[in-house]
Amino acid sequence: MLNKKRILCLLLALTTAFACSTLVSCNKEEAPKELTYEISVRDSLGNPCTDGVIVRILQNGEQAAMQPCDADGKVTKLLMAGEYTVSVEFTDKSLSYNISGDLTLTPEKTSIQVIADKKITSEPVELYAAGNQNNAYRISLGCTYAELESGKRNYFLFAPTESGTYKFSIIGNEKAVIGYYGAPHYVQDNGIAEVTDNSFTVSVSAGMIGSGDTGTSTYVIGVDPADESVQSCVLAIERIGDPAWSIEDEPWTVYKTTADLVPYTLPENAVINEFDLTASTDTYQLVFNEDDGFYHIGTADGPLVLVRLAEDCEYIACFSTILERSGVSKYFFDENGEFVKKENYADCLFDYIECVDEIEGVYPLTEDLKYIIQQRGDYVGWWDKDSSGYLFKDADGNKLLDINSEIAWLLMCCYIE
Repeated sequence: MLNKKRILCLLLALTTAFACSTLVSCNKEEAPKELTYEISVRDSLGNPCTDGVIVRILQNGEQAAMQPCDADGKVTKLLMAGEYTVSVEFTDKSLSYNISGDLTLTPEKTSIQVIADKKITSEPVELYAAGNQNNAYRISLGCTYAELESGKRNYFLFAPTESGTYKFSIIGNEKAVIGYYGAPHYVQDNGIAEVTDNSFTVSVSAGMIGSGDTGTSTYVIGVDPADESVQSCVLAIERIGDPAWSIEDEPWTVYKTTADLVPYTLPENAVINEFDLTASTDTYQLVFNEDDGFYHIGTADGPLVLVRLAEDCEYIACFSTILERSGVSKYFFDENGEFVKKENYADCLFDYIECVDEIEGVYPLTEDLKYIIQQRGDYVGWWDKDSSGYLFKDADGNKLLDINSEIAWLLMCCYIE
């Protein structure tokens, strides 16, 4: 039989132990708790913002923590459990950003993602499209937050600094419709790229990379708001791969001078005669004289044929003028239309121009000059009546159909007797 005193002692001990356990448990629940909070700063494409990005964590208006983003665009902090608000700042004060997303941290929501897209800070560029002057704004690779004017097309300019395939898109706003409208020097009325899912791609070859706001190296992007409710959008530009093959990136074959050039002086009292390009094919028989390296008419000692390299002739501006305007070259293709080579004649022509007669600007016709005239003319279509490059027209722009295409390459030539 148990002793009553002993039973009372056991009961007292159990009660004390339970009380102490309850006290310890209560003290643990009341102890301050720390949580790991994570803030990720990214643009609308999901790319991390890393350069000069400072995240501030505030509680009741007071700063609880401050830290730059790491290489992944993240900030991780161990803080007392509670509610916090987040602000994002950038050390480069020349830039401005549109910040969006949930900026509140709680014990139940310890991880958030902040969206930071660049705002446009540059002054507008004048752009003429559809006969009207418009403002266009420069944008760069990545995401750009743009405020839009309703009721009109909004224009933006992108000048790539690297060759590649670029994707242009609008993120998160189906009522702002994107399009590609050419270059600043020629803005198209209608889009010239296929738009799918409010995006289009453009291949930019190395030969198209340039500077400034004109030329093929600058692209005009247009955004059409569907209605007045569309006040802004995010324009995204991504480099998604290397450029498609382009003939412009193929290396040039430089045509070298084959003749031994010496300065040429027109004989005293020489009379310059123009070729009649309406004559029959056999009217002018050109004979190459291997001794002097020049072409003559009829025989090796006949009238010397000259090329005008520094003055205008009857039919067309001389090669010197063409060289200054567009260069002289030809692209060669095989019978299947496959690219073979690109040939450039500029260096050769400059060699000849340095040796022309100082008064008349002529030099005797050599194999080099004959080859260059014929290659360039065939390529551009100078004497092809069905080509847009056909040269021979009257004052009203009508084609002169009596030109003999077989001898039309003599348009830059003359002869002396």
